[in-house]
Amino acid sequence: MKGETHLNPKTEIKNVNSIDAVREAIAHEIERQIREVEAGNRIEAWTLEWDEDSGTLKKMRSKETEADYRYFREPDLLPIRLGEEWKNEILADFPELPLARRTRFVEQYKLPDYDADILTSERKLSDYYENTVRAYGGDPKKVSNWLMNDVLRMINDQGLNPEEMKLNPAALAEILKLVDKGTININTGKSLLQKVQDSGKDPAKIVADEGLGLVSDDSAIRMVCEEVLAEAPNEVAAYKGGKVTLIGWFVGGVMKKMRGKADAALARKILEELLS
Repeated sequence: MKGETHLNPKTEIKNVNSIDAVREAIAHEIERQIREVEAGNRIEAWTLEWDEDSGTLKKMRSKETEADYRYFREPDLLPIRLGEEWKNEILADFPELPLARRTRFVEQYKLPDYDADILTSERKLSDYYENTVRAYGGDPKKVSNWLMNDVLRMINDQGLNPEEMKLNPAALAEILKLVDKGTININTGKSLLQKVQDSGKDPAKIVADEGLGLVSDDSAIRMVCEEVLAEAPNEVAAYKGGKVTLIGWFVGGVMKKMRGKADAALARKILEELLS
């Protein structure tokens, strides 16, 4: 029981043939011992049998002494007394344990418990996260979002090792910076993840070589906006009639024509100007 300072008699369970059976048998034995103690009875050193068909424990026999269980103390082994000083000396050389790292991620990076649980489930993944945060120098939660929603899916689907990925922490940090600067939009940034992993090229070079950068030229975007409005007279009439939520539909049309490379905020501004 909680608070006890000595070991109670041992019980033995036989006929457990699977992990599920072990779990169920132990749970039943815990319940039985609690009932016995609460009723004021002593726990006896029994051997029990697990009946998988009925899901119950049955007494097979009782044993009197440790010798019956063949528990013999080894006279040549001295007892070990582990003091706090010695324990701390041993633990000082241990790597950071998962639970401690999880707690630190929550406190240091202000992550939700769920994020910290996922990111510290495997040391290589948590190292990848921290290295990306250091290379990025921005919001740790943003790194967590990209890693958990996109990079982790790549790792799982393709059986990748975070330590050996071509999309290393520095490359992921660079993609995030390109998005932050407005050089590329989020969708282009997400498509870059696999491109970098496949080629090993620098993200900025891929953007330059493939012309993936955002188009921020007012005249170029304005021309496409005018085309979209000219092709949708019914939607234009509905917008002017009060259905202003259609602005998102118009922006989508511009983005489609410009293959996702238009500056969406600028396109929206121009569309609102033209529609007014």
